Formats: sequence, structure tokens, C-alpha cells
Amino acid sequence: MEFHVGNQVSACHYRYDGYKILTYSSGKKGVRYLFTCEDANSRAPKYVQFSDHTIGPRKSAHFHIFTGNDSQQALLAEMENWPTYYPYQMMNAEVVEEMLHH
Repeated sequence: MEFHVGNQVSACHYRYDGYKILTYSSGKKGVRYLFTCEDANSRAPKYVQFSDHTIGPRKSAHFHIFTGNDSQQALLAEMENWPTYYPYQMMNAEVVEEMLHH
């Protein structure tokens, strides 16, 4: 994966570390797929989690990517900041509609 901040690019080859199914305070369930950077010298985030809300095979309307350097457990506890990504082709009004029903 590559991460771009301005003109700076950091990259790492990530190892898949399985997944965790979470039950949120609302009662809804979600899944996070866990990845760990294999290069200790990389400036990329050490841990990455991918979440698309679906626990089974199904087309995703959007997804979330969580990154950090502390631990997978610390990222799993993140419930306030949900970086959300939509398909590039979606129009602004479609994104707003999707978020209103999220």
C-alpha cells in the first residue's frame, strides 16, 4: 500500500492478519480486516484496518480505512473517527444521500 501526503509517499508490503467481527453499541455488527506492515523501517502506518460493514460477500457501497502505529487493538477501539471512501464515480449528492442513511 502507498500513502500520499503532499509530495511525500510512504509505502509498505502488508501482511494479512485475519479479521475481527465487532458488535457496536448500537447493536449492529461490522468486520475489520487487519494488516501489519512487514518493513520495520517503513514510514507507512504500522497497522491498517479495512472495514466495509459487510460480514459476507456482497458489493460494498463505501468502506473505511483505519491506520495507526500503536497496535491493532488500539485501532479496533477507534469508534469516533471513521475515514470513509466512496467510489470515484459517485456524485456529491449521492455521497450525501449515502451518508444520511449510514
